[in-house]
Amino acid sequence: MSTEYPPPCVALHVNTVAAVTGRSVRTWQRRMEQGLVARQADGRALVPWAALQAELAVPLAAQDAPLLERADRGEAAAQADMGALLALAALDAAQGSEGNDGGVAAARYFLELAAQQGEADAMHWLALLHAAGRAGGAEGDALALMWLARAAAHGHVLAREQVAGLVPPTG
Repeated sequence: MSTEYPPPCVALHVNTVAAVTGRSVRTWQRRMEQGLVARQADGRALVPWAALQAELAVPLAAQDAPLLERADRGEAAAQADMGALLALAALDAAQGSEGNDGGVAAARYFLELAAQQGEADAMHWLALLHAAGRAGGAEGDALALMWLARAAAHGHVLAREQVAGLVPPTG
């Protein structure tokens, strides 16, 4: 039995495509308007996987496409998993390379979507990115602590242990 990755019907909204390619939403809309990227057969403004594969700015393989599609549909767990996949790649890329985004923007895109839906794992990954200085901004340490506290408050076991290590014992 042969499994084809990705399934031929995988297509994504332009916001997701913009996140994983590093190109703007407007660029993808313009490409569709110009006929450079075909719309879905039913006319929906979704970008087929095949049209964006060569444009990927983040390390995604064809077998990641179904997860990406579920994240695109708004599944919080899939968004958290996609964000974690991209965050891990970004942290690996950060080893010895200053200034290289390494997919951090795409990771943050998915992690923040999942965190808005209460995904504690996504919050913990956001804390890690901020603590590593990979999420931008001078307020990185404060944001790392904020996301760590939120993850702990949402029941993330590791985050709870990390917060407990930061807070002096009472009594």
